[in-house]
Amino acid sequence: MRSCSLTVATISSILAAFPQNTVSFDLNHPIINRIKHLPSIETKKPLSPEHSLTLLQAGLGDVWAGITKSPPSELDPPVSLLAGTSIDPNNPNVDLTRCYKASVDGWSATDFHRCVDGRGSAVVVALSSSSSKRFGGFNPLGWMSTDDYGSSNSAFLWFEKGGTEEVIKAPVLQGGGACLFDYATGGPCFGAGDLQIGPPQAAVMGGFAGPDMEDTSVNAGSLKVCKSSPGGAYDYVNGWPCRGSATLVEVEVYCNENVKASSSEGPSWWPF
Repeated sequence: MRSCSLTVATISSILAAFPQNTVSFDLNHPIINRIKHLPSIETKKPLSPEHSLTLLQAGLGDVWAGITKSPPSELDPPVSLLAGTSIDPNNPNVDLTRCYKASVDGWSATDFHRCVDGRGSAVVVALSSSSSKRFGGFNPLGWMSTDDYGSSNSAFLWFEKGGTEEVIKAPVLQGGGACLFDYATGGPCFGAGDLQIGPPQAAVMGGFAGPDMEDTSVNAGSLKVCKSSPGGAYDYVNGWPCRGSATLVEVEVYCNENVKASSSEGPSWWPF
């Protein structure tokens, strides 16, 4: 169950929105469906402010994270969408594990690459402060800080459908050309502009970037920054929760624990 701490101001503002300090719950409302352990109550039965707040905080961890700008304890990866991929949890050679968490490991693109480079295929899970919906992408090629782009027919974007925990896939367009960018000074970048998390602070021109780009820490992007305009390399699917610029409250990356980090000179992506 996800949760986060609440400030007095946040609690006050929420309680102020409750008419006469009561809440009437419609048990069929999609928001209520997100509460994991809803007590047995009758539809429309008023609850005390304390009970209402407890239910909301316990069951709407992602929403609270968006409201309070505090990271949730964990973000669940879209396991159902990973079936048949190189990190399918049902594969006996795959042990899906979190290899990066921005609020713990650091928000800089250099922190991101320190944790994920050479770890093979991975799925990104992000949460913005505005939509409070999980979204991200699957990178079958992984990252190596090459300052280059790659192509793949199996890459995809994904997002959590509003009001539910259903996850939707936005597949890469036919051909999969230039759908993955591996900037040493940037975070996960899917397409030229479909989804950029932590875009570099200066233009990247591969091997011709110049001496100013040799120190990646100088121009490293912050993964709190997200820019998205899907439809370039990936299919645009109605309901995509992040268009334009957004601020992220958490970013996580999940990979196969059995794939150990390796250098760019000789990656070993398979544990067998």
